[in-house]
Amino acid sequence: MQLKDVLDQPGRRLPVLIGERELDRPLRSSFTTDLLDPGRYLVGGEMVLTGLMWRREPADSEVFVENLARAGIAALGAGEGLLGTIPDDLVEACRRHALPLFAVPADVSFREITERMATVLWAEREAAALAARSRHRGLIAALTSGARLSEVWPAVGGWTIGSSGRILAGGRLPEAPRLASAFLTAESLPAAASIDGRLYRIEGLAGVPRVGGRFVASLSPEGMDELVSLAALDLARVESARQVERRLAAQLVGSLDAEEPCAAALRACGLDPDAPHVVLVASLAAGPAGALLEEVTDGAVAELEDTAVAVVPDRPGLLAALREDAHRMSAATRITVGVSRTAPTPRALAGALTEARHAHAYALDRPGRSRVVACDELASHDLLLAGVPAVTRRAFADRLLEPLVAYDSRNGSELVRTLEAFLACDGSWTRCASVMHVHVNTLRYRIRRISDLTGRDLDQFADRVDFHLALRLRR
Repeated sequence: MQLKDVLDQPGRRLPVLIGERELDRPLRSSFTTDLLDPGRYLVGGEMVLTGLMWRREPADSEVFVENLARAGIAALGAGEGLLGTIPDDLVEACRRHALPLFAVPADVSFREITERMATVLWAEREAAALAARSRHRGLIAALTSGARLSEVWPAVGGWTIGSSGRILAGGRLPEAPRLASAFLTAESLPAAASIDGRLYRIEGLAGVPRVGGRFVASLSPEGMDELVSLAALDLARVESARQVERRLAAQLVGSLDAEEPCAAALRACGLDPDAPHVVLVASLAAGPAGALLEEVTDGAVAELEDTAVAVVPDRPGLLAALREDAHRMSAATRITVGVSRTAPTPRALAGALTEARHAHAYALDRPGRSRVVACDELASHDLLLAGVPAVTRRAFADRLLEPLVAYDSRNGSELVRTLEAFLACDGSWTRCASVMHVHVNTLRYRIRRISDLTGRDLDQFADRVDFHLALRLRR
């Protein structure tokens, strides 16, 4: 809204005394006052209306106008009702400070002027809303015609971001990972996040889970509804395409389970049969994990009954990136992922799927909220144990170690700790006694007590292996 728009409204003419060439100044609001110094109540850009009650002598005009100019107002409207005309000292003060001045005739109320401003403001807002609706319809038409979201996204300081921190539309934003963390941990949405002195508004998409989902971030609430609707429309389009991709991925995983040739299934999923691949198996504490793998990988993702499986092209840094993404998203739920070794050929993928499942089973028993375990990080016996049902593993460890745990609890002894140290020292009496800071005779007594309680002989290799595995399972 500009000053000339208000002055040109139908009604009595408001004569401009100073500033005929500055009528294009933008107006924010109106403010009526008869204070000599109203500066503390002004923020700049106002049209100030005054009945001149503050004027006691000509010198007051300079004080009054100087205070208005310092506050950065847009224009001054002076009423003629008190003095009959606008005093020359006020006109000259406005001229010195380059402040537009117009006269308000005695039969024109200040209310009429504020109503003129409201009329102009309403017309501008209506025009802006019509333009926004027209623009939005054009963007939707472009999206439904096949344009990418990043191609139609308005340049308004807003972004669509995945829950891993990946920017989907809106340009570069270094704060995206921290905004993703704020999105995942917000108690409710919409939410606000202050990062490096800038306040962002964060809004999720209706019906979309946070882990593996996406959200909209903006520096201004203006246009937020438009951005959210564009992001939701694009996601609906993506989900429609993913339904086909998931069916093809399920067929690929089925061929791996059946150990059938899978080169054709790889091609159907857009994967190169001649390239090396890695298999991932993932689950969440609550909800399906397919969206998580689709968010953090560029492979084929199948949603199975209890887990999601992804076959992804192998690349440097894959495991590190996966761990970083899982750590960030674990703020919202516990995440478990098993990662296979690299499968150099399609024939090796069936074994890679088995490895990933074993690594996933092993990871389920690990502590923490983000548990990403790579198969080649595990010892061979860890992989064997991962294939054994969890109930069986726990029963084995409890049956072998429970007598020692109970004895330690009753007597305040350290038989379990002594057993761990003895095995870590490869059965060396002197090394173990040194590590435990006890005499060798004390160590021999403790080892003999362990044998008596468990019926096992630590001089026997097989019994040492059983103890080692039981202690591993107990951690």
